[in-house]
Amino acid sequence: MGGEEKPLPFVESQLDNLDRAVRKKAYLLIRSAYRQIKPDMDAIMDELVQLRHQIALNAGFENYCDYIFVTKNREYSVQDCYDFHENVEKHIIPAWNRLADVFKSKLSVDTYRPWDNTAKLLKNPPYTEVSTLMDGVGEMLGKTDPYFADRFDYMREHGLLDLGDRKGKSPGGFCIDLPVSGNNFVFANMSPSFFSLIALIHEMGHAVNGYLQFSEQGPLEEYQWRAEIAELYSHGMELLLLDKLNQFYSEEEFKNAQREELRRAFTMLFGPLSGDLFQHWMYTNPKHTPKERDEKFFEISKRYGLNPVDTSGFEEEIGMSWVGTLHFIQYPFYTIEYSISMLGALQLLENYQKDPELAVESFKKGASVDYNQSIAAIYKETGVSFDFSEPTVKQMGEFLEKSFKTFINEAEVK
Repeated sequence: MGGEEKPLPFVESQLDNLDRAVRKKAYLLIRSAYRQIKPDMDAIMDELVQLRHQIALNAGFENYCDYIFVTKNREYSVQDCYDFHENVEKHIIPAWNRLADVFKSKLSVDTYRPWDNTAKLLKNPPYTEVSTLMDGVGEMLGKTDPYFADRFDYMREHGLLDLGDRKGKSPGGFCIDLPVSGNNFVFANMSPSFFSLIALIHEMGHAVNGYLQFSEQGPLEEYQWRAEIAELYSHGMELLLLDKLNQFYSEEEFKNAQREELRRAFTMLFGPLSGDLFQHWMYTNPKHTPKERDEKFFEISKRYGLNPVDTSGFEEEIGMSWVGTLHFIQYPFYTIEYSISMLGALQLLENYQKDPELAVESFKKGASVDYNQSIAAIYKETGVSFDFSEPTVKQMGEFLEKSFKTFINEAEVK
């Protein structure tokens, strides 16, 4: 930006800039970077689709989609996923469109463009130095539960947090368990932004879950972790700390920050889910061309998160933007778990609003139980239901939209 060489996380953070010209420039720079790697990514994806399809055939399956559901030992069916796609499109996207009208008004723009769809409307980043970020998140965790802060302080003191940005550092973030030592390690490439703050809280949800498992169940092999469960506690931690974002934001900005976390909850209900639908299409149509793949990604994106956005003139850029999702390459069919678990996390937030202490204790109880139980049993221990049927999607969508309204002028949402 401005002629300087900047890492991708910094450019992505500028998508939240209040200056529309800066947002647009950041958006175009990211798409330009995608375009540069697109030929290589197409070749990689073409090869992966064929290899994975052949693996499925060799194992006696018709396609890789059917194969992966068995290898992942999923406790729900392919049809359940298709039903989930449809229910979110039916109940969540209309609400998302209504909220988009609010953001369009707040941005004072006539046309809602792709670079407007990410604006956080927060005047300043929540921190400037990583040390400040860690200080604040430690305080937020401590105000929620002493154990949460204890684990965070331990990780900080023992070099188990690698959070800053530096040249050549891989983008993204993750939490990984270290079974021999019984520890967890959080890696992230963070530039000051609202997303970076939430990302650290998210990863600490994983870390607390990991420490509780080590404490109560002993070391677990990585394959035993099921994403539908793990993501419940990462999303859940985000929402348990929703009422403590004033650690980073002034009274004036506090509600805006809370609103943005709920906006993120909306995106987690349809964003990963649309990525799941994209993968269902890829692996049940293994002979597709790169052009068809891009066209399908645009079509699905337009049905879901970009439904309220004027995408004219950017169909190609949007279609190729699948290259920015690591999961499609490295972790096939690992996206829908984010959406499923967000429904559980929203139930946890609903419980927290009624009884904070009980909700936190339920979080800790569920995060520490034997993972050999069914997903439904572990969710029940956490005080929520493992359910992504139409009634639950509708109910949680209404709860989320109602909660969102408390942080904006009621009259703005029709």
